Amino acid sequence: MTNNTPAPADTTPPQLIITGDSRPKVTGNQLVLSFSDTGNLDADAGHKPANGAFTVLVNGVANAVTNVTVGAQAKTVTLTLTTAVTSDQTVTVAYADPTTGNDANAIQDAAGNDAPSFAATEVTNNTSASADTTPPQLIITGDSRPKITGNQLVLSFSDTGNLDADAAHKPANGAFTVLVNGVANAVTNVTVGAQAKTVTLTLSTAVTPGQTVTVAYADPTTGNDANAIQDAAGNDAPSFAATAVTNNTSASADTTPPQLIITGDSRPKVTGNQLVLSFSDTGNLDADATHTPANSAFTVLVNGVANAVTNVTVEPQAKTVTLTLTTAVTHDQTVTVAYADPTTGNDANAIQDAAGNDAPSFAATEVTNNTSASADTTPPQLIITGDSRPKITGNQLVLSFSDTGNLDADATHKPANGAFTVLVNGVANAVTSVAIEPQAKTITLTLTTAVTSDQTVTVAYADPTTGNDANAIQDAAGNDAASLAATAVTNNTPAPSPPPSPPSPPPAPSGPTDKDTRNDTDSDGIPDSTENRTPGIPGPGGAAPVVGDGNGDGIQDSTQPAVASASVPVSPIGESKPAGAASTYVTLVTGSQDGKLDPDSGARITRLEQKNAPAQLPPGMETPLGLISFEAKLATGRSSETFSLYVDPALGVNGYWAKDSTGTWTNLSSAPHGGKMALEGGRLRLDLEITDGGPFDADGQANGVITAPGAAAQMPLSVVGQASSVAHGEFWL
Repeated sequence: MTNNTPAPADTTPPQLIITGDSRPKVTGNQLVLSFSDTGNLDADAGHKPANGAFTVLVNGVANAVTNVTVGAQAKTVTLTLTTAVTSDQTVTVAYADPTTGNDANAIQDAAGNDAPSFAATEVTNNTSASADTTPPQLIITGDSRPKITGNQLVLSFSDTGNLDADAAHKPANGAFTVLVNGVANAVTNVTVGAQAKTVTLTLSTAVTPGQTVTVAYADPTTGNDANAIQDAAGNDAPSFAATAVTNNTSASADTTPPQLIITGDSRPKVTGNQLVLSFSDTGNLDADATHTPANSAFTVLVNGVANAVTNVTVEPQAKTVTLTLTTAVTHDQTVTVAYADPTTGNDANAIQDAAGNDAPSFAATEVTNNTSASADTTPPQLIITGDSRPKITGNQLVLSFSDTGNLDADATHKPANGAFTVLVNGVANAVTSVAIEPQAKTITLTLTTAVTSDQTVTVAYADPTTGNDANAIQDAAGNDAASLAATAVTNNTPAPSPPPSPPSPPPAPSGPTDKDTRNDTDSDGIPDSTENRTPGIPGPGGAAPVVGDGNGDGIQDSTQPAVASASVPVSPIGESKPAGAASTYVTLVTGSQDGKLDPDSGARITRLEQKNAPAQLPPGMETPLGLISFEAKLATGRSSETFSLYVDPALGVNGYWAKDSTGTWTNLSSAPHGGKMALEGGRLRLDLEITDGGPFDADGQANGVITAPGAAAQMPLSVVGQASSVAHGEFWL
């Protein structure tokens, strides 16, 4: 049963544990980081951080990370190092969160909270002093000497431990040189048997009895390497020159290629989008994934029109090749299939048997159509009413569909992230992952940023083609769900607990009061003593907050003419502070690029202050800070300027509302007016743009000075679209 009981929204990021048994530790080439968090870590492979996000130093020298593994319930992140450490080495690790907010490729918990960056941190070295430092050695005598049968060449090694069979570590095909009667025979695949301590090479062409074979190997580096023959301790096997290989290929070796069966029950047949080819052969077909023929090697015509192959699957013992078609066929259509062997001889990407014999090309061949007349041709439909309507909790948006069968959960068929458009309060929130539950008939979208309980959400979907498509929402029969326009989503995100009353601001140091501007270094009308008490937010790259830095650029606001911070009472009236009213800080940036200074702007703030809200406000408008009025002087030649206003999100505002010359209130922090809203460092940022002398410049003159008395306010979004016209003194969303 689906449990829709909302949990309190988790906004606390995971923290690295640096003490006790869970502190960072390394054994050989495995470095483990443990985190504390109220929930699990996010182990989605599409979200884990890049190898390069970590810096590991061993005795002060970089040791590159080759793999990152996340343990969700254990709350661990395990790094695989290029070179295993020894017992006497010192190790440190550092991590850089790719953004200052939530990110799709970062250490994060299931709620999407990013773990903060951390500087070089000491790692406990648990590597044993008796660690294995002896590399594997090729065995060239006895029963374990190099040998070949057909296209399989086996190398055996002696070592105190097992070989490293990690697919990310195995040597490249090109590291081996195989000569057959003195002519190169390319290696197409390398397989490592860890416990057997063998390396098996698959050759392009199977050898015949009596041919002479040699093999050579080049270790890619002189030391340990991530792509080499190595043991579990990371010791590289040394390079070896051309070495004789025993040819065990029998004189009766299979040299007969597989043949397509075109008669009887095993003739080519199709059902829906699945076309099956059966072959006769003395042995099995080769099902090595690196040998599978390309989709384009097949030509399928349905009623004479091409129907592209999207996937090829080989069943070795059944001796069948199954083609998945772009569009499912109907029962009354005629179908043919043709195949082109990519070369005239044996090839690594072809239909072939285990001995490496290629099946020959075949021309257009009739296919029996077994698709039932009652085959499912009805596409899935999005459910938009009742308990199964679209809904969201945090960063998880769930779409439910009605259909006679299951949804298609094949990973190669699911729609791209970009096929969905999710708007939160009218602003795009990118989809980072798409998960399909076939039996539940649901699609879950993971968003870049978790929504809050008071936000409105819509979702739209664009089917990539007008017919069935391999990358689309579709059912098991291949019927595509139709595109859908922006559709309302029920927001089940729980509201946060009311924040505690903010503490009284610390007493001002001896010197000027807030109304005293004698010590105003940047001439913005706010004394340094006030700006220097402003709580800071994290800086670029997750840098620690700086007190007095309200916009997180790492510089105190009191030194920047284009940034001003002030303390104002929380009062719906404004500056007429009622007795006992709490205070809050606001920060204004002019010449803003997402809250940071545009070096080419040249604008400066000359005034930032709180004013009383007017007696008459639009119905439903709430102004928790009254009016926030400011004045900015533009650089010569500039006719407009961008601004960012940082406020406490607990105020519940949803825009910066300004009244134009006709008396109409407009939300300048909305997309239609070039603005937006964003959460940054625990603060709500309202971005807006005002034109000098335009309708929202209070002095109405293009004189190089913008004067703007506006309100960081809350307006019920349910009123959108209810007004048929806008008259004097009304509002526009």
